[in-house]
Amino acid sequence: MNQFAQFTQELTLLYSIALIGYMLRKKDILPDGTERILTAVILNVTLPALILFGMDVSFSVENVIQFGWLSFMSAFVLIVSSTISSFTVKKVKPDAQKKNALEGIMIFGNQGFLGIAVCFLLFGKEGVFYGTLFNFIYLLYIWTYAIYLFARSAESFQWKKVFLNSGVIATLTGLLLMILPGTLPQVVSNTLELTGKPTVPLSMLLIGSLLGSMSLTDLKLFIKDKTLWLASFYKLILFPLLLLPFLRFSLPFELFAVAFLVAGMPSAPTISMYAQSYGEDASFAAAGVALSTILSYISIPALYSFLLIISSFT
Repeated sequence: MNQFAQFTQELTLLYSIALIGYMLRKKDILPDGTERILTAVILNVTLPALILFGMDVSFSVENVIQFGWLSFMSAFVLIVSSTISSFTVKKVKPDAQKKNALEGIMIFGNQGFLGIAVCFLLFGKEGVFYGTLFNFIYLLYIWTYAIYLFARSAESFQWKKVFLNSGVIATLTGLLLMILPGTLPQVVSNTLELTGKPTVPLSMLLIGSLLGSMSLTDLKLFIKDKTLWLASFYKLILFPLLLLPFLRFSLPFELFAVAFLVAGMPSAPTISMYAQSYGEDASFAAAGVALSTILSYISIPALYSFLLIISSFT
């Protein structure tokens, strides 16, 4: 279990950075607006650089096959989780201001920030490559269906904003880069690597800062809500387990491990941003993100340990 122990140690270091971000935000060393600035830097600078670095590989049929498998698994878990989440929300009947946020935190995980960071910790550049391929369908989905969840209740709904936005355009551009022959010049690749690696600590600082910006009173109040615990169970445990049937196809361990773990990332902070943008209960969404993020410190190593045990029998 040395592999598991090493991963747990590295994950502890990762979450320690989030704890630092939390304390700095509570002490106002990180001022108001920090989350917006960190998000802008990660989304527009470091994460794109890390993704491009990870996808800087020569075109091959094997890569196309891997992309097919990862896209299929991603689409499968998103469609099934969306169906289960929609049914669950209708059954529990939350307040109108919480309905879309609850469905969103069940379906969408922090795959772009924390997911890529975990992939990088485990498998380096190969992990980033697999994680990026797995996230391709996810990114299209979160930039379309997630927006639709909130915008469908708005007075005016513009499909152009759903399908023509920077997230979708950037994702399609990344796919085009992957299928082109050849690789980037070494100096460009090195620059992308140097620029992209801060994504890992910056993402954890952002998570800590987001948690630190919440009132402890509000957080305690929301944590008593059973639906948030149910959402965390769905996101962290149930939905990644939906991928277990794919073990029958003898996929490479690293490829399946990335899909399995990334599918079990905690709820995406983006959902609370969408809730705020469309006038819904952003604090409820943020509490769901906070709860699942805290619980993920236990669930992610547990999923990885479970995967190591299962793989030893196959």
